[in-house]
This record gives sequence, C-alpha cells and structure tokens, in this order.
Amino acid sequence: MMICVVGLGYVGLPLAIQFPRSSAKVTGLDIDQSKIDQVNRGRSYIKHIASKTVSEVLRAKRLNASTDSSRIKNAEAVIMCVPTPLTKNREPDISFVIKTGTTYPGTTDEN
Repeated sequence: MMICVVGLGYVGLPLAIQFPRSSAKVTGLDIDQSKIDQVNRGRSYIKHIASKTVSEVLRAKRLNASTDSSRIKNAEAVIMCVPTPLTKNREPDISFVIKTGTTYPGTTDEN
C-alpha cells in the first residue's frame, strides 16, 4: 500500500515512520524544505524520534519525503497532519485543513 502523509511535524513524522513497519510505502509531503532534506538524509528534527529510526525506513526504501504535491496522486490513502489550533472561543481552527485540501492536487473532485 502507498500512503501519503501531508505534514511532517510532531504527528506526521511518527506516522510516516510507523506505516513502513507494517510494509506500507510512505511519501511524506511538507512545505518546509528543511524538513524534507533532513528526512531524506535520515535525520530526525523531533526529540523523541531517533535519527536511526528515520534512516532505517529510508534504507528499506519505504519512506521518502518531498515538497512535490503532485506525488499525492500516487497514494492509495492520504493522511493530513496539519495544525488545528483552537480559536479564542476554544473551537478548532480548521483553516490549515481546508487550505491543504484545496492546495494539493488530487485531494478535490476537480483533480
């Protein structure tokens, strides 16, 4: 199975590492080029994730990272891991979810 994880932060990166342990292949997408570069070099930028763990799934060719949003079209499943901060009324601000869903090709009926 090919999975695309959109957003490689504190939720997305651990998911992108866990799925390959179940034989899935993962493309991690993020708009932050420095995160992409670090993942593709087998380095972790999150304290509780060891760089060794990232490099193991890279060596197994089960994880790759990119800023190329067109790669989402190759996925059988897409998981969005983007921020949902609370508004001043303590309701989730889903603007990041909406923006991500309309920015990446293949995530709307039009593509």
